Amino acid sequence: MDNGTEDEGANIPEGSDASADNNTPSFEPMTSVYTEDNNTSPIRALKGDILVISLRENPTTGYSWKVSASPGLSPVDDEYVQDPAAEGVVGAGGVHNWTFEVAEEGIHNISAVYKRPWEDIKGSEETFELTVNAVTPEAMIRTTGTVVYMDLEGGFYGIAGDDDVNYDPLNLGEEFREDGLEVEFTAYPAEDMASFHMWGQLVEIRSIEAVSGS
Repeated sequence: MDNGTEDEGANIPEGSDASADNNTPSFEPMTSVYTEDNNTSPIRALKGDILVISLRENPTTGYSWKVSASPGLSPVDDEYVQDPAAEGVVGAGGVHNWTFEVAEEGIHNISAVYKRPWEDIKGSEETFELTVNAVTPEAMIRTTGTVVYMDLEGGFYGIAGDDDVNYDPLNLGEEFREDGLEVEFTAYPAEDMASFHMWGQLVEIRSIEAVSGS
C-alpha cells in the first residue's frame, strides 16, 4: 500500500507514552495528506487523526470534484488553492483540499467524482476512492527491535522485535534501512494483507526512530 512520503500519507509523528492511569496506549494525532497517487489505496488511522484529500482541479473548465465521506469522518475544512499564474493568463488550475477528522473507529470511505455539477454521472468520469481503517489503540504494536536485512525473495529489510516477534514493514523509510540499526516503533498490524516474504508479521509503521547510541 502506499504510505511512503510525507506529502502522500506518510507524515509520521512520534507516538506518545502510554496513559498513566490505565493500560490503554495513547497516541498523538497525526495529519496525513493523500493525492491522486493514493487512489483506491487502503489506509490505516486512529481516532483523532486528520486526513487531507488533495486533488487537482480546474473550475474554469466547468469541472469540479464532488466529494462524500462516511459519517465516521468529520469534515473540518474545504479549500481550493489556485496555482500561481502569469498576469493575463486565464484557465489556470489548482488544488482542492478537503480535511477530515477521524471521529469513529471502524471502516470508512471517502469517494469523489470529477464532473460538471449540472450533469448526471455517466460512469466514465474520473473518480477517487479511499478506504480508511480506523483501528483501536489496543490493536497497535509498540515495541523496540533491530533492523535486519534478509537475503530472501530479492532481499528486504525486516525488524527483529525485542518481543521475540519478527516484523515485516510495508513502509520502512530509506533512512531506517540499515542492517543492525536499533529502533523504537509503533505500527498497525496489516492482517488484511498477505506478505510475499513469508517472514514475520506484516505491519504498517506509524512512527519510528533510531534508538539513541545505535
